[in-house]
Amino acid sequence: MAAATLCGAEQPYELKPDNQLEVNSVLASVNGEPISLWDVLPATRQQEYQAYAAYSGDRLYEAIRQIRRKTVDDLIDRKLLIADYRDKPFEISNQEIEAELDNIAERMGYRARSEFIREAREAGSSLEKIRKNVEESLIVQLMIFRRIHVAENVTPKEIYEYYKAHSEEFVKPETIELGLLLLSPDRKDLEAVTAEISKKLAADPENFAALARQYSSGPDAENGGNLGLIERRRLRPEFAAAIPSPEKGKVCGPIRTGDGVSFLKVLNHNPAERREFRKLTPEIRRRIEQDKREKIRDEYVKQLRQNAIIRYFF
Repeated sequence: MAAATLCGAEQPYELKPDNQLEVNSVLASVNGEPISLWDVLPATRQQEYQAYAAYSGDRLYEAIRQIRRKTVDDLIDRKLLIADYRDKPFEISNQEIEAELDNIAERMGYRARSEFIREAREAGSSLEKIRKNVEESLIVQLMIFRRIHVAENVTPKEIYEYYKAHSEEFVKPETIELGLLLLSPDRKDLEAVTAEISKKLAADPENFAALARQYSSGPDAENGGNLGLIERRRLRPEFAAAIPSPEKGKVCGPIRTGDGVSFLKVLNHNPAERREFRKLTPEIRRRIEQDKREKIRDEYVKQLRQNAIIRYFF
């Protein structure tokens, strides 16, 4: 993958694991405005962690590249929509921004907006940045909404035909919340540390998070190596073979791969579940309407992209 620079000022971009990042690397530009890895990572980090459970080697790097490319494209579209709004602005009231702040706090599980803002500040943000992001999100939503008119009602026939054509999508897949403790193959004390961790986990599996924080070179080690929820069918073969029966709390390892030595812990397990058609009607109606909206949105963004200068550096 060739490195690239923009205007001679930014660092070249090279795809690396999350613990070896150059966050000021420029991934793309739109009409001269750069999009850096720093802009992308907040939206991709959790997906990248989960990719470690599904892929290895070159496939892992390609999966991360695709995840970041999708987010870069989303950010480009967002900037184009906001620029189109700035050309012909309309009023967005403070009341709308305040209401959206409350909605975001509620969706993220905060009991009050003040709690959400406090944690955002502790993470290095500010109320001004938060309000700006909220305003821009509203702009994007409204710019699309003003072009969308789903006039016709969705008929029962459409709903049933959609269900028949997408029946597998309405099976809630089996998922595992997985913890990963990864030891680098370059460690000089690899065998000794592997034996020590094996002994400690055999004595008490609850040591997993603390040991991950102490030893792991894998993703999110500082939080105990939690990769989040992943569909069991997407597990990489070595991990799937190590977890033939995914009981909650089960610890597996050591698992030796080209990435090093891995230990896994099943933090949670949700079996597959087939949902009944009669309970799906509202969701299917929303899906059909959303498909129509996305088609209109895609056409709108396509027109904006045709008049923009977009450059990619990865």
